[in-house]
Amino acid sequence: MNIIHLVEVVLFFSFMIFIHESGHFMAARFFNVEVEEFALGFGPTLFARQWGKTLYAVRGIPLGGFCKMKGGDLSSNSAEEMHAKAPEGGDFLFASWWKRIVILLAGPGMNYISALLFIAMLFTFSGEPMEIAQPLLGFVPPNSLAEKAGLKAGDLLLTVNGKVIDNLNTADDLLPDYGKSSVVTYQRNNKVETATIERGSKPLTDWQASDNGFLKFLASLGLGPAPIDTTVLGIVEKENPVVGQAVLGNPARNAGIQEGDKITKINGQKVSDWSELAYVIRNAQTDSLQIEFIRDKAVHMVTVQRIFNGYFKAIGISPVDNDKPVMKKVSVFTAFADSGTFTINMSKNLFDGIVKLFTGQVSLKDNVAGPVTIMRLMYQQASQGWRDLIHSVAVISLVLFIMNLLPIPVVDGGQIVLCLIEGIKRSPVSVKVQMVYQQIGFVLVVCLMALTIFNDFKNIFLEMHNHIH
Repeated sequence: MNIIHLVEVVLFFSFMIFIHESGHFMAARFFNVEVEEFALGFGPTLFARQWGKTLYAVRGIPLGGFCKMKGGDLSSNSAEEMHAKAPEGGDFLFASWWKRIVILLAGPGMNYISALLFIAMLFTFSGEPMEIAQPLLGFVPPNSLAEKAGLKAGDLLLTVNGKVIDNLNTADDLLPDYGKSSVVTYQRNNKVETATIERGSKPLTDWQASDNGFLKFLASLGLGPAPIDTTVLGIVEKENPVVGQAVLGNPARNAGIQEGDKITKINGQKVSDWSELAYVIRNAQTDSLQIEFIRDKAVHMVTVQRIFNGYFKAIGISPVDNDKPVMKKVSVFTAFADSGTFTINMSKNLFDGIVKLFTGQVSLKDNVAGPVTIMRLMYQQASQGWRDLIHSVAVISLVLFIMNLLPIPVVDGGQIVLCLIEGIKRSPVSVKVQMVYQQIGFVLVVCLMALTIFNDFKNIFLEMHNHIH
């Protein structure tokens, strides 16, 4: 274990908590709400100093923090006592409902802003990565457009519609529009040949295909769900089936698979390319996979259970990044603009993942992790370089941004719900309702914390138990 990486992880983790609580603190002071204590960490106090009416403290466990505002404690018996008297100036509840919403939003807002600044900093100082995929075809999936056009693994793509192909990721014409085709020239066995990639018509949406005339009418106006397009182009670059990363807490890592392992068979089927490996895993008939791999010239076999990651069945591995990404220098303005695009898209993806968790589309048991796993992931990223660490900090900051806005009673989003109700009905929510609301939230959070802690230590145990020496 590298002590420097460990210190980096602790400092960045503490920073994410500090920046969140500082958002609450600054907004509270802006609206003249007094802060009794501003603490970084939990547990015993290591250092504390009183400045003005606020006690600033550093506590022993750097896995959290809090900003305790005067008159804002709804725990235990203090709620009844607090509501028995009129709010005093400087109390959190003395501030109007909309000011309290601003104070509550300021914490998650600072997490979002810090993520935006981290990504902008990466783009400014190290440039934006330009992924370059060489036009040498890897595995071509059955029934894909490429397979129907006659393309095969090992073909070297030369042109598409007369344009030279030097990078698969920028050859947009390879996937034609609906009802159209693309002409591709390629080299196979030192011979140049031609193939035509044809794409069918755009599939109907559920509303367009419905027998309900009203739904069809709405669909004709462009309303309703998007069509489900199962078309697979089937053109990816050739990559060796060598594990570049076995993600902490995921099935492959827990089964003993490590970075550098070369996977050779899945359920007895040989795989010689990463895209073929991915295809076999996603299309296996059972979730239990017998995976054979080579490590240090020795052959090993493990059983791995697939899980649904929100998009497809997977085991939590990614390929080796053999090519150092080409970095494109950008201006500060472009860096901030692209950082905005990144944080918006990432926030949408994270929110979509959380919705799938709470609607049962993704297993809550298999896909939640606590602070131990988060810090282990950060350590893994720190060991790969400062860029990966900063990127992971930005993503985790966005996770905090989303999680704290959920309408769960004990997080900021739950309190915002109460403030909105107060604003709509023009009177505070009754103490009894608030207490029940808080108790329900407390039970939910305790259950969730118990599950995350269980998963944290389960993953550590499985990884140690299945580690192959």
